[in-house]
Amino acid sequence: MTKRFIKNATWAADGSQIDILLEGSSNMSDGLGGSMPVSGSISPTGQNAPPADAEIIDATNQFILPALVDMHAKVSQPGKSSSLAIKLASEAARQGGIGSMLVMPTKSHSFDNHADLDSFRDAVKEQSCIHMCPAGHISIGGKGEQQAPYDTLAARGVRILSDAEHSPSNLLMLQRAMRYIAELGLCMAIRGDVAALSHMGSMHHSETSYKLGLHGIPACAEEIGIETLIRLAKDTKAKLHIQTVSTAEGVRILQRAGDSVSAEVALHHLIFSHEDIADYDTSFKTQPPLRDKSDREALLAAIKEGSIDCIVSDHTPCAPFAKKQDFHTAPQGMLGLDTFLPAIYSKLIKTDKLSWAEVIRACSSRPAEILYGHEAHDFIRPLILFNPNVSRSIEASDLPSRCLNSPFLGAELLGEVSFL
Repeated sequence: MTKRFIKNATWAADGSQIDILLEGSSNMSDGLGGSMPVSGSISPTGQNAPPADAEIIDATNQFILPALVDMHAKVSQPGKSSSLAIKLASEAARQGGIGSMLVMPTKSHSFDNHADLDSFRDAVKEQSCIHMCPAGHISIGGKGEQQAPYDTLAARGVRILSDAEHSPSNLLMLQRAMRYIAELGLCMAIRGDVAALSHMGSMHHSETSYKLGLHGIPACAEEIGIETLIRLAKDTKAKLHIQTVSTAEGVRILQRAGDSVSAEVALHHLIFSHEDIADYDTSFKTQPPLRDKSDREALLAAIKEGSIDCIVSDHTPCAPFAKKQDFHTAPQGMLGLDTFLPAIYSKLIKTDKLSWAEVIRACSSRPAEILYGHEAHDFIRPLILFNPNVSRSIEASDLPSRCLNSPFLGAELLGEVSFL
């Protein structure tokens, strides 16, 4: 039996110095909803000597933490087969420190029937090196008009429903859907949006949008949407998870709602603002759009206090030729998996905007609770070793996704992830 002794590591959650003895196979995803079993023990540094037959890993000045859980990612890629897209996404996630993620439905992965769900899970079992949970559709084909067969999806193990970037505009359908899923114990993950206000926009309505000559998306389009969703969930007693909150007023709405809803923020909304679009770089075109610096600060404060539960990648791979179009025409979205933990460390932890404990809560423990419910404590999350002493300038070859719509191309990031 393989034995590995990790010595002089720093447990990221509280900064304590520990040694870890692991015995058995690697903590790899089994493709079925958990990880391969590994026995082990944790002790204060120097308390126990390593076994004579153990592989010794010196983790001095490195951090150990549970693998991250991403509540929002897309794995389909234009021009790539479903199996290859799953493989590339899992490799990107693993490089970013993610061991489990919720996969959003797309045109390539339409999770509104049991056949597509079974096909996806078979491909994950064969191709993925992490655990992937599919989010079932709220509406057939994500078109927002006809309810998906929720009882069928629930019977196939679906826990969360989402139409990804689309927010159903048919509120009567949405209300009826919430009543139905409340009876089944499912959760609806949905983005606040009023399409009539946002569908023509390319970026945040601001001085920058005026200077660039781009039609802006007002913050109220998102905020009215969030308020509406919360009111519907309260009326129907449905579980609700608000996706990709991006404004300060959105935070205040969540604070008034209290613990009745959970919410997430995309990592790029904690790092960038609309001013980063000054040169029409389409890598910075996202949905919802990058907002003001004041919104960014409010979102960071919300993570610290817990009114926003999760930080997500909102990983959206795009074909290079599509992102080379003009800003208005180019698709929305950026890569998030490939550089997830190094970006968090370099831009948020290293700069004292968030602590390791806050990151672990928002990127591992809390999303695991939302994604796996009462079974979260039974789900084994692999341990990862994070070396903050590795620095590199991000090049295209550093992106397992094989797409180029990363805001970090050419940027210097700290950190390298190893799964234990």
